[in-house]
Amino acid sequence: MQSRIWYSVCLCAQKYRVCMEGRGKEMEYEDLQKSAGVRYHDITYGMEAPGWVDGVYHPRKAMVKPGRSFLEEENGLLKIHSRVWQEIEETGFGIYYYEETTQMSGKLSGSNYLIKAVLVNPGEESYACHVRVNGIVKEEAVTVGPGEEKEINATLCLTDGNFTLTFAVGALPEIHGQAVEGDVYIRSLEMAEMPSLQKRQVPRIFLVSDSTVQSYEKRFYPQTGWGQMLRQFFRGSEEYREYPAEHSTYSLARVYELPGIVIENRSIGGRSAKSFYDEGKLDQVLEILCPGDYMFVQFAHNDATAIRPNRYIPAEEFPFYIQRYIDACRRRGAQIVLVTPVTMRVPEEDGSNRLCFAEYREQLLKMGEEQGIPVLDLGKRSNDYVNQIGPEESKRLYMWLEEGEYPEGAYAAGVSDKAHLQEYGARVYADMVAQMIAEYGRDGRLDELKKLVCPIPIEEIEKPEKRIDGTGRARVCEEDAVTGFVVQEISVDSGRGSFLLNWNPVEKAVSYHVYAKRQEDLTFEAVRTVTKEQKESLAVLPFNAEAGILWQYYVTAVFANGSEGHASMLAEVDLRMKE
Repeated sequence: MQSRIWYSVCLCAQKYRVCMEGRGKEMEYEDLQKSAGVRYHDITYGMEAPGWVDGVYHPRKAMVKPGRSFLEEENGLLKIHSRVWQEIEETGFGIYYYEETTQMSGKLSGSNYLIKAVLVNPGEESYACHVRVNGIVKEEAVTVGPGEEKEINATLCLTDGNFTLTFAVGALPEIHGQAVEGDVYIRSLEMAEMPSLQKRQVPRIFLVSDSTVQSYEKRFYPQTGWGQMLRQFFRGSEEYREYPAEHSTYSLARVYELPGIVIENRSIGGRSAKSFYDEGKLDQVLEILCPGDYMFVQFAHNDATAIRPNRYIPAEEFPFYIQRYIDACRRRGAQIVLVTPVTMRVPEEDGSNRLCFAEYREQLLKMGEEQGIPVLDLGKRSNDYVNQIGPEESKRLYMWLEEGEYPEGAYAAGVSDKAHLQEYGARVYADMVAQMIAEYGRDGRLDELKKLVCPIPIEEIEKPEKRIDGTGRARVCEEDAVTGFVVQEISVDSGRGSFLLNWNPVEKAVSYHVYAKRQEDLTFEAVRTVTKEQKESLAVLPFNAEAGILWQYYVTAVFANGSEGHASMLAEVDLRMKE
C-alpha cells in the first residue's frame, strides 16, 4: 500500500502532526521545519512598479523575509491578515495582483497533494478570500458568512518539489480600484498525498502550447493548429474519436482517441510557458498525467511578445519556466518532448524566410542536450520548408486569405496572418512532427511512439484549391480601403477585455486609424493610431476595452497627406462574455 502522508495543523497549540500509515507523532514548529521543511515568509511590496523600461514592463518586486508577522492566534483559530490590490499597466494588458501577507511554504517528495482547509468567521460581517497554491489561484472567491464554517479543497501539483500556500482577503474578480485589507480565519489545514496514478494501457500524448497548435471551432475554419491534425499521421487515424477533454476548464481542449494512442490537445491561444502555468492550465494536465504518458511542449510565440506583460519571458529566462514542465514530467514518470516553435511567414528582402524565435529555439536545444531530453526541431524544419517553396506558395500554409474566400466564417473579410495556420499548413507541420518522431534515434525514449506514427511525404498532402465566393470572384473593394479586418483571441479579466485586431496592409498608407463605439452609441471615436512600422512589425495588434459591452470597430488607412481611405468592414468585439 502506498504511504499516505499528511500535515495537520493544530493551530491553537502551534503544533503539527506528520502521519504515515497511521503512525504519527506530534512535533513542535521548529522540529517540523527540519523534518517537513514547512516555513513562513512575510511578503511585502515597498517600491512602486518600475514600469516600462526599454520596451519591457517590470512589475513591483516582492520583498520576502522569513517570519510570520501577519499571523496570530485568536481563540484557537489562526488569523491571517493581508492587504491586496490590483495594478494594471498603461496598455491594459499587464494585470497584477499584489498580496502582502504571510506565506506558508515547504518541500514535499510526492507528486500531487490534496489541501483541505476549514475556514471560519467569528465576526459579525461576511468576508471574502482567495487561495493560491504555488502562485496559482485555486479558489478566487470564497465567501464566509458570520458564524459560518466552510471547507475548501485544492490540489497541489508539484514540479520541483517546493510548494507555497497563501490565504488572502478579497474576491479577485471584485478587486479593482482600491486595496482590500482584512483577515482570514482557519480552524484546520491538512495536506494529504494523493494516490499515484498508474500507467495506462493506451499511452496518451498531451500537447501543451499556443494558438499554432490548438484545436479550433468550426466557425474559425480554415484556421487550424497542427495539434488538431497530428492524429492523421498515427496508425489507426481512420478510426479516431474526437471529444472535449474532461479534466479541463476551457472548451478548446480536445481529445483525439485512436486505437493505439490518445492525443489530448491542451494548447490554447495567447499563452506562453509562463501564463500557461500561472493560469493553472499545466496543473490540469499534471492532475491526470500518468507514468508512460508524453507531454509535447512548444512555446515562444507569446513568450517573445513584450507588449503582453503577463505572457512575456525574455529568452534568457525561458529555461526557468520550461524547467517546471521538465521537472513535473520526471516526477510523474512521464516523458517530456520539447518542440521548437513553428516558424512564421516572414520573408526577408533577399526572398528567404526569417527563422523566427531563434534565441528561444537555441535554449530548447541546449536544455535537450544537457538534460538528455528529446527535442523535435520543428522551428528549423518548418523554416527550411518555407524557404524551399518560396514566399508566394507559403501563403497556402498560413492564414493568408482573400476577402470572400470563406464568406460564412470568421474570416469572410479575408486575412493576412504570418503566424497562424490554415488547415493545409497544420497538416504539413503535423506531418513534420510525425517525421521527426520516426527519425529520432538519440536513445529509446520515443521508441513506443515510433511504432505508431505513419508520416507521409509532404508532397502527397492535398493542397487546397483557391476559394471564391458565390459571385464567382472575390468581392472587389476600393483600393484605398482596409480589408481583412478581423478580431482574434478575445478574453475578459478583472473588468477589462483584451483582444487582437488584424488587417491587411494598404499600399502607400503611412498609418491607420482605429475607430470604436458601443453598439448602442451613434458615433464612432478614434481610439488609436497605428503606424505603418507597427503594423509591419507585429503579426497582430493588441487592444483592450471595458468589459460587459458589445463593441464595434473599424479601421481606415491614413495617407501621407493626412487623408483617410474607405472604412473597413465592421467587426464586433463581444466583451459581455467570461473566460
